Amino acid sequence: MNQTIEATKSELPVGLPKFEKVLLCTDFSPASKAAADAAMQLCRGRETHLTVMHVSEYGPMPAITDEALDYVLGLVEEERRKLKSVTDEFVKSGIHAESVMDEGSAAGIIVEHIGRCHIDLAILGTSGANGLDRLLFGSTAESIFRRAACPILTVGPKLGSVAMNTVGRPVIFATDFNDSSLDALRHAASLAEIIGSPLHVVHVLPATANQGTDLVPAIVGDALRLVATRIPPDGSVPQCQILRGSDVSHAVVEYANAQNAAFIVLGIRRKSAIAAHLPPHRTFRIILTAPCPVLTVAYEI
Repeated sequence: MNQTIEATKSELPVGLPKFEKVLLCTDFSPASKAAADAAMQLCRGRETHLTVMHVSEYGPMPAITDEALDYVLGLVEEERRKLKSVTDEFVKSGIHAESVMDEGSAAGIIVEHIGRCHIDLAILGTSGANGLDRLLFGSTAESIFRRAACPILTVGPKLGSVAMNTVGRPVIFATDFNDSSLDALRHAASLAEIIGSPLHVVHVLPATANQGTDLVPAIVGDALRLVATRIPPDGSVPQCQILRGSDVSHAVVEYANAQNAAFIVLGIRRKSAIAAHLPPHRTFRIILTAPCPVLTVAYEI
């Protein structure tokens, strides 16, 4: 049975991430539209600088014929028009936004831009089948999650092109109690503060762990309370929740569905073995099945 524990407020104020420099990556797909909705939600009404980036797959190439060259140049020009249209929507909403278009390897270019421009948050969309899903699987995923110098907010296929409405919906922070992952808690608290929503701190216990005794839930409950006190006081009290399930990703997504969550926040190990030929990583399963965007904050082991 789930056990709810109300955490105490922190006495040690710690600055929260501000997400002032935001990067939105787009390929103009429905998934990217959903990612743009998330960017709009997080940037509107705040002092942020948004960069809308598109990485074109049409790089320099020898022209076989003049007709072929004209065709490729037409495709590139159409991408520029689409990029300007996306960026203009943010400007019309009062957001300081600019566009950047580049060509080449998407992962390498995005990671390089994040580091060079000191981006605070990168936002991606994935359909799970095409488009920017290349940013989530295989060697590209390793490049993004391991090398990016900022958290990544991924909008998965469950959101489609439906506009986001985060009012009153909680931010879910799932923790494994690794000390290094607690930086993800600060990012979760920042998201909750930005959208004015409650923060839930959760941990998943195996379904069969110490059935018939309250010892393990009590210990985990104490640990959750300790984790929750690491965020700065803002007048709200994070809710701590012990979940049970044989699969961590399923339990977290099921809870997010039940709570109609606005965001899920995860701390991920930067050097984890995320490879194209391995079974899907639990982070990927959460991203692809979550009913809300998923923020991943990478940390060293």
